[in-house]
Amino acid sequence: MKVLIIEDEIPAVKRLIQLISELEPEWEIMEHLDEVSIAVNWFKSNPMPDLVFMDIQLADGFSFDIFDQVKLTCPVIFVTAFDNYAVNAFRVNGLDYILKPIQKTLLGESIERFKAIKTSQNIDLTALSEFIKEKKAPFKERFLIKTGEELNFVRSSEVAYFLSEASYSFIVTKSGNRYILDETMDQIEGEVDPSLFFRINRKQIVCLDCITKISSYFNNRLKIELNPVEKQESIVSRTRVKVFKEWLNQ
Repeated sequence: MKVLIIEDEIPAVKRLIQLISELEPEWEIMEHLDEVSIAVNWFKSNPMPDLVFMDIQLADGFSFDIFDQVKLTCPVIFVTAFDNYAVNAFRVNGLDYILKPIQKTLLGESIERFKAIKTSQNIDLTALSEFIKEKKAPFKERFLIKTGEELNFVRSSEVAYFLSEASYSFIVTKSGNRYILDETMDQIEGEVDPSLFFRINRKQIVCLDCITKISSYFNNRLKIELNPVEKQESIVSRTRVKVFKEWLNQ
């Protein structure tokens, strides 16, 4: 069985490869791709895999853009942090999804489901793609925080940015307060309104309202300044620059 992985989060890729090797040691992982454009070129010049594991949001856009440019004739299992999308629509198309962080049990169930229904089929995601583009997602309105022995919450409208440091996630408010969150950056990214928040790199998700300056940075990247000021540099990764500019220009 030949498998293709389309995912831009390295930890997720490593986790997926590890679990696949444990569950299906005979399977061959053909390649790991991390951008829409790279995936499109790959499908145009390589034989179709038996199965694709695919994230929804990639470094240069949404994976649904792939289906606008090439015709896939293999099943797709989505591995995503976006639990607010149309799960039923995935299933109608004979697909499945796994929510990050990837759990071995759920991955095993998806693989067994794939093996049970494995057929040669054409996958048409046009309707699903349009549905997701038009759907108004129920974004998170507040985040639970703990201060001492007390529980409290921060409204999404009060958030300046999110950070990942030393395996912890933090929320920083517009007033400069900083709290630990019991969520991963992947989970947070799927919960906030993408018209207001943007993940500039693997460790930072910033609010549009808190960006005070954008300047060129070496290696074709961008540097942004935030209010409140953040001690670590806020750099838009090279693979995200194009999407970041489109986000600013919408």
